[in-house]
Amino acid sequence: MDDFLKGVYISEVKKQCEFGLAAIKYLNHALQQTNNRDLEKEESSFYHSEVFRQIHSFLTHASNVSRIIWPPQFRQKKKETDEEYEQRLQQNDKVVRGRVLKEEYDLDDSNPLKQRTLRDHLEHYDERLDHWRNNNTNRVIVSDIIGPANTIVGPAESGLMRWFDPTRNVFKFRGEEFDLQTIATSIDAILSTSRTLENELRERRFNTA
Repeated sequence: MDDFLKGVYISEVKKQCEFGLAAIKYLNHALQQTNNRDLEKEESSFYHSEVFRQIHSFLTHASNVSRIIWPPQFRQKKKETDEEYEQRLQQNDKVVRGRVLKEEYDLDDSNPLKQRTLRDHLEHYDERLDHWRNNNTNRVIVSDIIGPANTIVGPAESGLMRWFDPTRNVFKFRGEEFDLQTIATSIDAILSTSRTLENELRERRFNTA
């Protein structure tokens, strides 16, 4: 991949990082407003919902960054040797693109952005509801909770769908916990690297002109 094409992907990564961090700003504003006792009921309800809208927006942009740098790749076939599997990977355009960008950003697979589990839960929420419907006998379901872990006691975790704990910046979904701060920190770092890489590419183009 030449410098021009690298620049196209880096520019998009930067844009998605900026969008994601903007969602965090709106999220923080909405959280502040949920504690505003002077709001009318409708306004309070709006900001409560806004918290989850902005979390969803943030995770969508984080996932977009993830898919550019860590695109989904096929699994190794049964009886396929590691060498054969690697050869197939090297022939896959998305995999090659991801490897090039990981090298440019100096990232590895331990980065928290590689994981898209929470985004997938929200994206496929209908399927999660189906699973709850088919496996939950008491018909107790609660969603869009804002507060620490002891806010609600009693319902099975499988029926607690969306729960944000602002004291820890943790999002819970059916008992699974996801650290949003860790994701935000990774996005911020990748944004900084994107700007550095853009400057380096610009200088290289200038020096070769």
